[in-house]
Amino acid sequence: MHGLRPDKSPISTAGRDWIRQQALPEPVGQCFEQLFRLYDFLHTERETSEQNLAAHAALFPEVKLLRTIPGIGHILAAIIWGEIGTLERFPCAAALVNTTGIVSSSYESRVVSIQVHITRQGSAWLRWALITAANCVTRSKSPLGQRYWSLRRAHKKPHVAKTAVACSVARCVYGVLKHREPFPAERWGRRSGKLEP
Repeated sequence: MHGLRPDKSPISTAGRDWIRQQALPEPVGQCFEQLFRLYDFLHTERETSEQNLAAHAALFPEVKLLRTIPGIGHILAAIIWGEIGTLERFPCAAALVNTTGIVSSSYESRVVSIQVHITRQGSAWLRWALITAANCVTRSKSPLGQRYWSLRRAHKKPHVAKTAVACSVARCVYGVLKHREPFPAERWGRRSGKLEP
């Protein structure tokens, strides 16, 4: 647009009107109209999908329980529950965390022991959902958000702190599903994000 910028988002009604008022060549104007139609179509489809997901998620008590954990909404709850499957596969919370692939791998020899990058084993969708929940919770004042900021104050890098919070979210997921109770923020454990018994 030759260095010109609309005051509002180009997708908003005001932004679209502003673009249509510009003296653009006809092929460029047609491209914008195609982009607007495509955006409207995808926006409608996304809203329909989210409404369907929310309606179906209400039928499953597990999804409702997972939504009580800070950072997890109806979409992430459905993904996490679908990827975990039956909780009986995991004897403890640590087994679930190990399955996600967000734990650090280690190299050990007789002399040294080094913690290196995360293993990235297991479901990529589950790992993505937990990291996304950790990203959301860093902006809150929940116990998980406080854990993130305490790790940052301890000079941990942001991605390391978010991965640690994602591990805590996975432990909370295990506790909430195992005990079939909502996330109890007042019983938040101090070590490793575990729920107190």
